[in-house]
Amino acid sequence: MKTHQQPDAYTSPWSPAVLVRKVLWGVVWLTLFRPTPKFFRGWRIFLLRLFGARISGHVFVSQSCRVHMPWNLVMEDRACLGPHSEVYNLGPVTLRARCTVAQHVYLCAGTHDLSTARLPLVTAPIEVSEDVFIGARALLLPNVVIGPGAVIGAGSVVTKSMPEWMICAGNPCKPIKARVFDRKA
Repeated sequence: MKTHQQPDAYTSPWSPAVLVRKVLWGVVWLTLFRPTPKFFRGWRIFLLRLFGARISGHVFVSQSCRVHMPWNLVMEDRACLGPHSEVYNLGPVTLRARCTVAQHVYLCAGTHDLSTARLPLVTAPIEVSEDVFIGARALLLPNVVIGPGAVIGAGSVVTKSMPEWMICAGNPCKPIKARVFDRKA
């Protein structure tokens, strides 16, 4: 995990340049990204790339999706960010090929160190591997890797990495059973 050292709980861990970038992105998201119709997918991808997102292939990002720091986002071919999903990517968030992040999912790559009164910001990556499906209203916390082919059930709270090709659910999220997957269908 990467810790941003803050002198106190009230001082930003971000440089002035990053703060300006965040404000600019916020204005662009509000005025040019958010109000677009669904079929303006290419425009939204262009805006994310303009702000540093690394996107390859054909991806889908809903107009109601909220990405906080595009420069910390990687999306591979056919990755999907569904309606009202939120990518709180203070740290890197990687969405591998063919993964689906359903509606109202929250990917949270930042937290605070609660063991000290200063409450310094702590960021860590989130990686969602190939062929993963994350159900509605799931929450993924920092330093989590979802293994290839895994399913995360709706409303799950993922506090640690989940194994590949398993159906996982609950609070805290746990593997339940193997995922049977027909690659030909």
